[in-house]
Amino acid sequence: MRRWLIATTACGLGFLVALLVLVLATDVFALFGTRLTAIPVPQNLRLTTSGDRVIKALEIAAIKQPLDILFVGSSRVAFGFDPASASLAGLRAYNAGLNGSQSDEAALVLGYALDHGPSVARIVWNVDFEEFFRESEGGGDFAQSGFSGARPAGAFVRHALTYEALRKSLAAIFGGQAFYIDVNGFYHYERQSPGTLDNGRDSAALPTLRDWFPRYMFQPEDRFATTGAQRFARMEAAIRRAHERGVAVDVVLMPTHVARRALFDLAGLQPRLEQWKRRLAEIIAAAGEGEGAPVRAFDFSELDEIARAVFAPGGPMARSPVFFELLHPKPVVGDRIMQRLLERSPARADWDFGAPLTTTTQPQRLAADRAALRLWEAENPSLMQTIAEVLRDEDRRSPTPVASLRADAP
Repeated sequence: MRRWLIATTACGLGFLVALLVLVLATDVFALFGTRLTAIPVPQNLRLTTSGDRVIKALEIAAIKQPLDILFVGSSRVAFGFDPASASLAGLRAYNAGLNGSQSDEAALVLGYALDHGPSVARIVWNVDFEEFFRESEGGGDFAQSGFSGARPAGAFVRHALTYEALRKSLAAIFGGQAFYIDVNGFYHYERQSPGTLDNGRDSAALPTLRDWFPRYMFQPEDRFATTGAQRFARMEAAIRRAHERGVAVDVVLMPTHVARRALFDLAGLQPRLEQWKRRLAEIIAAAGEGEGAPVRAFDFSELDEIARAVFAPGGPMARSPVFFELLHPKPVVGDRIMQRLLERSPARADWDFGAPLTTTTQPQRLAADRAALRLWEAENPSLMQTIAEVLRDEDRRSPTPVASLRADAP
């Protein structure tokens, strides 16, 4: 019996040692700095797993040099702001964007960075209207991450001595995983696996209309109504904390394609979107009161050339110069946003891009943006019919306000 126990224990320890050697040699999550050069993968790229919350919390805590910019927000941030872009030349940045994130989660990420990360000069926080309809709980592996208070030791063990670590390491060796996230947190969209990139099945003109439909906005429970006030309060508190700690905050509203706006309008959500923008401007102004670093808000979501860009047939890298699909802007848009925020020379001087949120929430500016939306709707009846069909199929609200399909804003 004793010999059997010794042999079993030795076999178990041997397996763990072999697993650890494999994981360290491949270092597919770029956490240990031990990846062998024989592995044909760039040292600055890594895999993602379970939503990336655990890994990004570890990466933020491991940064030693001060950051000039920390990007916070959802996948629109993760895909849209490249810390290595020429638009940020001379600046050190990290992209903390998380797929499927929302404002409550982003507020916790901001707080974690202030407490556990390097010194940060400026936080760029993108916030979207539809985030306020998402569940309040963090997505993916948020509960196991440092963002929610989990200890880093458990996170390292999770990525070194688990089946997930073994599976990902073997998949990387045999080419079964795409290394498309870099060590600065940026998601290189074009490096994803071909199956992930093939996301334009709906139509050439409205790619991913159904695939990326925001179902969380059209459920029986109206989360905006029940939790909106709390979310605004948490966001205000997070911004005020950064402001008082001497960290500048720029809140931005990134553009979506006009078809996304038309979907909201057709569903009767245009008045609420305008209400959301006005309230957002109020809480940001309140958060920046008193002594501290600057707090600003810029609106890039009005219907300009970018939002009205026409999609052509083809893959996500070819069908539009500014969007991957209806929701995610390309890094060229992120570059334009940063050129505006940093007051650097724009790459396209003919893009009159973005304005302070205090300006775009004025009644006349809201009315002009609404009129531009209605003009596009009138000029594209076939696209509006497609949007209406998708909305009828997906809307789970009760009663469903599809009888009129739209309510004009006051």
